Amino acid sequence: RHNPMAELCPPVGGGGGVDVSSDPSPLVSRMEGFSHTIPMAAVVPNVGFIRINEVLAAIDECIDEMLILLSKSGMPDSSYRVVAIGFTTFVMNLVGVDTYGNPVGDAATCSYACNRDDVVKECKTLRDKLGPKKVNAIYRRTGSPIHVSYALPQLLAFYRNPDNQGIAKQIDKWQTISSICLQRWSGRYGIQMPISFSEASWTGMLNFRTCHWDDLAVDLLETCDGVVQYSIAREENWEEVDDEIDLLPPMVDFDAALPFLREGIPRYNDTGSINSYWERWPKLRSTVNLFYGVGDGAAANIGSKCSANSSSSLNSHRIAVTIGTSAAARVCLYLPMSASFDTDENDILVPPGLFCYRVHRDLVLLGGALTDGGSVIEWSRSLLNLQRDDLFSACLEKASQKYEKNCTSAPSEPKKVAMIPFLSGERSVGFRSGARGCIAGLTRETTPVDITYACLESVILRLGCVLQLMKEKYLSQPIEGNAPSRSIIVASGNALERNALWRKMLADCSSMDVVIDGDASEGASRGVAVLVAGSLHQAGLGMSMTTFRSTDEPLVVANVTKSNLASEKHWRTAMSAQESLIDCLYPLNSI
Repeated sequence: RHNPMAELCPPVGGGGGVDVSSDPSPLVSRMEGFSHTIPMAAVVPNVGFIRINEVLAAIDECIDEMLILLSKSGMPDSSYRVVAIGFTTFVMNLVGVDTYGNPVGDAATCSYACNRDDVVKECKTLRDKLGPKKVNAIYRRTGSPIHVSYALPQLLAFYRNPDNQGIAKQIDKWQTISSICLQRWSGRYGIQMPISFSEASWTGMLNFRTCHWDDLAVDLLETCDGVVQYSIAREENWEEVDDEIDLLPPMVDFDAALPFLREGIPRYNDTGSINSYWERWPKLRSTVNLFYGVGDGAAANIGSKCSANSSSSLNSHRIAVTIGTSAAARVCLYLPMSASFDTDENDILVPPGLFCYRVHRDLVLLGGALTDGGSVIEWSRSLLNLQRDDLFSACLEKASQKYEKNCTSAPSEPKKVAMIPFLSGERSVGFRSGARGCIAGLTRETTPVDITYACLESVILRLGCVLQLMKEKYLSQPIEGNAPSRSIIVASGNALERNALWRKMLADCSSMDVVIDGDASEGASRGVAVLVAGSLHQAGLGMSMTTFRSTDEPLVVANVTKSNLASEKHWRTAMSAQESLIDCLYPLNSI
């Protein structure tokens, strides 16, 4: 292309280059050879702490490497320019920072991966204190239940822990990873850096309709004994503490056009000191637009072409199912944010077991997530000494034969090996805080193939429960009077894209065809590129983002896995057996 504009879209730990064209079809296209990934464990499993300094260093390194790749590409400098940095990150994430915006330590972080006993206890205390009516009301407003993976119980547990007294006194505000980066890059240490609606919504404390912090959730946090105590300790006397302690940051949409985010990397910080990124990234010194973070799940949906552009969009019948380390099934729905606090909570009813998060001003994301997806298979490979690819491939082939046999024979025998894949706790659909994984039905005859098969099946069964709820409540509905389209699944995530057996299980369990889209590789990076491109067009051409994306993107079908309706009885039996096992171990109302 003539004078392509390069757009960096770094997910946490990785970066991808996307070429943005003025031609709206395709919306964006991948720049081959411009990608850098840093494998890392960004969070501590079950504990949920973020290795924040390692994460921040990795993000900077990704941008370093992307700029080096561009400089070595052979393209003359005059033939391209970097116009934007888009940002997608794992969510939920919150980081305690001091008055200068610096993280105060890993212990003052919150993430989706938390399943600690003290937070489990906090969830129970909250439910008992509020009662069912208020608990359900918060769920309706925020789209999130009270659960260990969300911010409120994690923050309360943090402030109630006397061991955190020293670090808690240092916290001025809770921030997100992307906003910490933007504050550093833009050199704006003297302001309260906002976070995006998307990141805020994943905390479980945002009213997803109005895009304001939920009053009850904020009140529960800011009246916590520990919060009040440490706020007083930071001031010389109580009179200097604001009536509202205000630990949570302001919020904006991901593309808020704040002037200091549209001026490139400045030479000087607002403190007058030299901005180290000025010398480090000369290509980003001028006319570079910086964007706030978007949740990786939301970005993956948009990148997989599963986002509704209007109330009549056919894309609402495309379900994005991702299996990477975690797993999720999601659909984007058109719901513009409300300017009024007097909103209709019947516009979108969130079925118990699912979530609903704000993506940006026009879209919300409905679905369910599992903390463990591909991580279940990685765990089993390590346990069974199948880390060599040839050994695992042979095991997977035998598991595939086992599956074909199970689907064509009588219902599964009651003595089969079964698994509950809650290695890091449960999110959808039961949201049982403190739940643990389990393998049942082991005998002397149990083989590595049996355990591998049970692990694969267990993840699909949990996703099947999510998809069942989504189909019942939304995907069977007509669109503006027309008969509902048959839903399809658009698959993404390395673990799912590379595993044909998993895709076959998913198709059969859901009774939906599973498609791999040829454009949707690195879906989260592509998704944030689409969002950023839409915003750039909106600003440059005077059009709205809805106008920019007025036509549903066609799928570029690289692979289709057809569902086998004859396997329905097998999956119905397996799902019932798994639910019974979970209920025996963790009755829904006991945790």
